[in-house]
Amino acid sequence: MRASKHTAEGVNTAPSAAPIKSLSLDLETYSSVELGKSGLYKYVESPDFEILLFGYSVDGGEIQVVDLASGESVPPEIVAALTDDTVIKWAFNANFERICLSKWLGLPIGQYLDPRLWRCTMVWSAYMGLPLSLEGAGAVLGLEKQKLSEGKDLIRYFCQPCKPTAANGQRTRNLPSHAPDKWAAFKAYNRRDVETELSIQQKLAKFPVPEDEWRNYILDQKINDRGIRLDMDLVREAVCCDERARVELTSAMRKLTNVENPNSVAQMKVWLAENGLATDTLGKPAVKELIKTAPENLRKVLALRQDLAKSSVKKYKAMENAVCDDSRLHGMFQFYGANRTGRFCLTGDHEILTPHGWRRLDSKFNGWPIAAQYDLTNNQITFAKCPVHSFEYKGDMYEWQGKRISQISTPEHRNPVAYHKKDFEMRMVVQIKGHPRILICGQYKSEIPRNFTDDEIRLLVAYQADGIAAGGRRNSLAFRLKKDRKIERMRSLLDRMGLPYKVSIHKDGVTCIRVEPDSYNSRIKTKQFGWWLINENADVFFDELKYWDGHVQTKNSSQYCTTNRLNAEIVATFAHLSGRAALINTVPARRNGNANLSEAYYVEIWENAREVGIEIRSAPQKQYEPFMGRVYCLETTTGCFLVRRDKKIWVTGNSSKVINIQNLPQNHLPDLEQARSLVKSGNFTALTMLYDSVPAVLSELIRTAFIPKPGLKFIVADFSAIEARVIAWLAGETWRNEVFASHGKIYEASASRMFHVPIEEITKGSPLRQKGKIAELALGYGGSVGALKAMGAIEMGLSEEELRPLVTAWRSANPNIVKLWWDVDKAAVTAVRERTTSSTHGIRFECKSGMLFITLPSGRRLAYVKPRIDINQFGSDCVIYEGVGPAKKWERIETYGPKLVENIVQAISRDILCYAMGRLDSAGFSIVMSVHDEVVLEVANGVSPEEVCRIMAETPPWAKGLLLRADGYDCTYYKKD
Repeated sequence: MRASKHTAEGVNTAPSAAPIKSLSLDLETYSSVELGKSGLYKYVESPDFEILLFGYSVDGGEIQVVDLASGESVPPEIVAALTDDTVIKWAFNANFERICLSKWLGLPIGQYLDPRLWRCTMVWSAYMGLPLSLEGAGAVLGLEKQKLSEGKDLIRYFCQPCKPTAANGQRTRNLPSHAPDKWAAFKAYNRRDVETELSIQQKLAKFPVPEDEWRNYILDQKINDRGIRLDMDLVREAVCCDERARVELTSAMRKLTNVENPNSVAQMKVWLAENGLATDTLGKPAVKELIKTAPENLRKVLALRQDLAKSSVKKYKAMENAVCDDSRLHGMFQFYGANRTGRFCLTGDHEILTPHGWRRLDSKFNGWPIAAQYDLTNNQITFAKCPVHSFEYKGDMYEWQGKRISQISTPEHRNPVAYHKKDFEMRMVVQIKGHPRILICGQYKSEIPRNFTDDEIRLLVAYQADGIAAGGRRNSLAFRLKKDRKIERMRSLLDRMGLPYKVSIHKDGVTCIRVEPDSYNSRIKTKQFGWWLINENADVFFDELKYWDGHVQTKNSSQYCTTNRLNAEIVATFAHLSGRAALINTVPARRNGNANLSEAYYVEIWENAREVGIEIRSAPQKQYEPFMGRVYCLETTTGCFLVRRDKKIWVTGNSSKVINIQNLPQNHLPDLEQARSLVKSGNFTALTMLYDSVPAVLSELIRTAFIPKPGLKFIVADFSAIEARVIAWLAGETWRNEVFASHGKIYEASASRMFHVPIEEITKGSPLRQKGKIAELALGYGGSVGALKAMGAIEMGLSEEELRPLVTAWRSANPNIVKLWWDVDKAAVTAVRERTTSSTHGIRFECKSGMLFITLPSGRRLAYVKPRIDINQFGSDCVIYEGVGPAKKWERIETYGPKLVENIVQAISRDILCYAMGRLDSAGFSIVMSVHDEVVLEVANGVSPEEVCRIMAETPPWAKGLLLRADGYDCTYYKKD
């Protein structure tokens, strides 16, 4: 869509009195392409893409909103300013406005507005340690005019296709005329966004972003604009090959087993058990072990099962979704570490908690459900409107089965987990190993006033257990009791409440206590708990429960018995909403002589489960692959929510939905070119003849889908042990610097120094090298035994007894690094406590204007918001500040020396990479991708890797004495050398 020739009603179109210096912008747009699924560049390529609202301010002046959707037009001087190289354009997440306006102005495919003329308020916020959202940054800065919260609803209404229904006349899009009131609110929302962006600029004016950082930002935008070419023939054929492999593997398993659905873990477990091989799991590690000892006929089935488990085309499908018309993938990188929103990806049988009970995710909700969301920062549960999204999915699914959890999800689905005494953090299920702790409860914060007093709650519990509705016109409350402890408890309770009652003893020895009518709350007379119970006093409820239908088992646990299924569900849920935990056990109905015994429910309740979580003795396993079906996503504002499956309740979280180039499978095939050619030509028969596993081949070929332009090649170059070199240089650990100046074998040298063994005796496959390697990877930033375990020390063959001595040996071998940790700790605490400036090891710490700034050797500053001194668990002073925590929520975060050293070293390493990329760009090289400390260049065939590595290895002028080394190779498609 080009700019309209019509003038905007009410917009001043007269020439400006003075030249425009800066233009602040915010756009609202429409496209039928899903932005989160396909990316910005594909989004704007849609034929139906258009800009709806164009909000702007000239030089911080009056804000104008141009209603393009209603026929207004942007003033010509504003249109001219978009391409004027003397005007700086500002926006929050400016990449969005820049790419959208490039399409709107009619620029050819692959050409975009010059990023050198743009500045991003989000990058400025990130530089200052603020949230990476306009709403979040405005809240933390305490702006008077903050982003309007109703914007998400309006964007969903006007900016995305709608589902055709009879009520909306089967339309697929909502226009301004369909809801004039909403459209007026949308225009106000657009205006407020510009106001908020301007306020952020004003608030941060005292802390400008260094020009070097803006140059890095511009380079990042150039790389995104350039994109990287995809071999779409390979991508499409890979998808087809995977589908054929899945069909044939499934068919082969069905013939061998007669199992209706060999993809079903439950059905396969039953078949294996019937054939003499019982197993609790069919996860990849378990199947690998079972194959070693299983009989021949079962070994073949397990091998097919293992092969089928490798089948996944998710990344290939993501490439198909995101590739642009120029056959390139654009916009893969986010400058300054912005977080992307994610999806919750679960099967539909998972249940979410509403104020009216548990509902399956695949239920047909009337609008957005009110669901229980969990806040990881304060352990609170609240009810809020939470949209449920769903989409078709083909690929791997992971199952997590245990006493406390029953989850089936996509591999990238995230759960809050913790190891040992560490804080909870969000991890993808595919990354969860060992024995993690999971969250199973929280503290419900009710906004609804309680209906009952504490004593009435106690009376309600008693009545539910042993009460009867007495007959007669006056309908009084009565209790039939046999046990002395219950009789005394009831008398005591009624006396304390001051309720008049009568006691009578029947011939059968039953004591009847009748409460006079009108002396109690009539709502107490119910044998059925309702979901209203969750708003009452949980501590009183569970305390009283033990006197009636409850039974104290241990100091920390009790049991509640009932024949009412709904009562069992409500009590179990109430436990999880009050910092407790519960499990429902069912005793089936049975006959005893002529008496019918009802099905019974025993709810096991544990006290004090809050915050610390429960250790799970299993990790998620790949079980449902390949999965073809619909998965469901609950969108919350906290990043977590309460979920239930198989009567088990726990807290789950969100997942990433973008192509993750940081975690591509490695390739180890010796004949990679042959395998690639066969897949690309669609020669499925040859693939099955030459390779044991077609899915495994496809996995290894994912990297090779990235290719250079015809006639060019890739050079892939990366730094060697960049963080290890930086920390050694910063700490002055001389022996490490000598290693990097010579052979560079840091794992061998570390093991030699730790265990006092000549380095010549430590070969690549020796156990000592393994110990040196894992120590180097886990212990550089203050890690201890827990860090070694998290890094896989036990799985690598180390025993529990070896871990503590390994930590001691590494720290003894690196005294200067240990000293760096605590010197940094002291400098940071001093700066914050005394509101002054301190320094150590060439790093400056300064506390002013409510910020702790750490100035790096490059001159760049790390910012920590609202720092103050607190006391840590060891009784020592520590720094706490505000930032984005593990749950992607703004919260108070505790830090200390080793953690700050990690921040500093990784930041310096990043600055070195940016310096190298800037030099490569200045030398005329086209960077198409950056992964960790690796860069991928698209170059002419005559360029050598040595030339690229020489440029990368040049030490920045601010890091004299730092020894750098880069290694590289060339290739005709992306791969690991």
